[in-house]
Amino acid sequence: MLQERQINSIHFPIIHSTNDWVKEHISSLDPSHITCVTADEQTAGRGRLGRRWISPKNNNIYATFYFRLPAPCLVLANIGQILSLSCIEVLQKTGLCLQIKWPNDLLLEGKKTGGILCETQIHNDFIDIILGIGLNVHMPEEILKQIDQPATSLQACSGKTWDLSLLTQNLLMQFLIDCDILLETGFASFQSRYESRLAYKGTMISLYNGTEHLQGICQGISAEGKLVLALSDGSIAKLSAGEVSVLQ
Repeated sequence: MLQERQINSIHFPIIHSTNDWVKEHISSLDPSHITCVTADEQTAGRGRLGRRWISPKNNNIYATFYFRLPAPCLVLANIGQILSLSCIEVLQKTGLCLQIKWPNDLLLEGKKTGGILCETQIHNDFIDIILGIGLNVHMPEEILKQIDQPATSLQACSGKTWDLSLLTQNLLMQFLIDCDILLETGFASFQSRYESRLAYKGTMISLYNGTEHLQGICQGISAEGKLVLALSDGSIAKLSAGEVSVLQ
């Protein structure tokens, strides 16, 4: 079980990218442990689809969790989704109510406040998981305005200040609990919990899957974590990847 593994913590005042550092040094990391790499600042932080993740010093959480799972792993595509749920559960205890923009972006008051990037290295009998999270905690307003979409921070919405190290630890511990459940029972155990936090449910959205734009009503999430979209021709599409946007 992941919860029973030793946690090795590595912290940098400044780094190019926590995910990239793990990939560059993966051969020196103990695969029987959980490695948590954090930084005060990133110079080349990345989000999904290769987007830049703005990462100013001492304001936010920039972390990557590395661990190894046996192959094959039938729930590999759900691991990032589970981390988004773990974040929501931890932050809900502080009075904040977040939503998920499928598959695993975090929204607060309808604005982006966090993102998760899950990368993998698949081998014959094991899979290396490189799971990154960026969470806007104390992000200054002038920097939030530089982001290419409406964005906010935990502090902007709550007025509170946060212990970044403690918050990262709480997120990791909740994730290890949830991921063990995922590995044992599958995503169906989380389907209703995830769907209750799903942004844009019942709304007309567009989804770009890399080759085409699909439009339809967001109906929810399947038992496998796929996005269920009711298309205009009356058919139902279950989508495993893509970028969601709301149609005006």
